[in-house]
Amino acid sequence: MTDEVALWIFQSRVWLAPYPFFNYLDVQVIKMKEYLKAQSKTNEVVTSGIIHEDELERLSKSDMRWADNKRKNDKKRVNVKKGEIYQFEFGKNYMPEMSYEHRGLVIGVKGRLLYVLPIFSYNEQKHTDVYHSVDYPRSKSDLYLLKNSDFSFIQRDSVLKLNDLRTVSVNRILYKQEGRIQPTSSIYKDIEKLVLRKYFTSFEYEYNETMNENKDLKERIEQLEADNKKLKEKVEELTKEKADNKE
Repeated sequence: MTDEVALWIFQSRVWLAPYPFFNYLDVQVIKMKEYLKAQSKTNEVVTSGIIHEDELERLSKSDMRWADNKRKNDKKRVNVKKGEIYQFEFGKNYMPEMSYEHRGLVIGVKGRLLYVLPIFSYNEQKHTDVYHSVDYPRSKSDLYLLKNSDFSFIQRDSVLKLNDLRTVSVNRILYKQEGRIQPTSSIYKDIEKLVLRKYFTSFEYEYNETMNENKDLKERIEQLEADNKKLKEKVEELTKEKADNKE
């Protein structure tokens, strides 16, 4: 660096919080050092053998997709609907959160944000406790079994992760899977009910209590209406008898 350039930097010094004693270039250097330190940490984990080669490949793809999206400032325009299944890039996350590329069932849409339940392949030996409305209705598992026999568009039996509801950007969509679980179907409603129970236990309990009370009140109203109808018929009958007696 020449003396002229150094003098220009000194004279152009801008004080920035939270670095009141550093100029703009100093701050940039500090931030770059922090970034390189983070990258070095990642490289240490990779070279230590902690990460399996399969995960390393998925991690690399995840980082490249993030960088591509950041560079392009891509804003996908997709008409996403509840019940549809997409292939998502969930990115790097902490265990036991879902990470990297997986399928996901959309159960809510809010602008460019989607509410998604991750889906992955079913392993009978590994996933010994799963919920299914017919096969395993008493299970309290967080995994919902999606059977190929129930959905022809699912190539093999899979599980839905009920306790890992994710809020993701539409930019995480890689492509759309075939088929859809119709929101009006009993299975979809069952999934929504279970999600509500997993995340909002007290609300779900109060909701059910209110619904039961409403059902009881409705039955009482119907019974009162039936009794009222009988009383009206009895009054009409007595009125007719009285009129006949006068004649």
